[in-house]
Amino acid sequence: MRMTEIVRVDSRGRITMPSSIREAVRLSEGMYVMLIADLDEKDIRITPFADPEAKLVELSIAFSDIPGALAKAANILAKQGVDLLSSESRTLRRGRSAEWVVVADVSRCKCTLEELERQIVAEGAAKEVKFRRYT
Repeated sequence: MRMTEIVRVDSRGRITMPSSIREAVRLSEGMYVMLIADLDEKDIRITPFADPEAKLVELSIAFSDIPGALAKAANILAKQGVDLLSSESRTLRRGRSAEWVVVADVSRCKCTLEELERQIVAEGAAKEVKFRRYT
């Protein structure tokens, strides 16, 4: 099923989503949504992403491009109660370095982000972990 509504963009670049669409896709106040813009097509997609109670963090994890490195980091995140919502990994230099970017809900994490970083690096799973908090 497809719904269509025409709305205006206000002076601050905001749009108001009609209640009929919000209800149909089960959006509620405070929820996180993901915006995906296709610049070639001039198209924007809005996807429900996380509940209002979520504490979202983007983790950028740099590690050696060796088998099992990403799995070690993922295992630590799982043990600490981190819920992975989006994940993308890529090899930067074959056999040398790779990167894993994760958007995660840390609302049930059993430790601080600093402790999480220390564990990931100490386990040999990563060279560096950077965090970016979503508000």
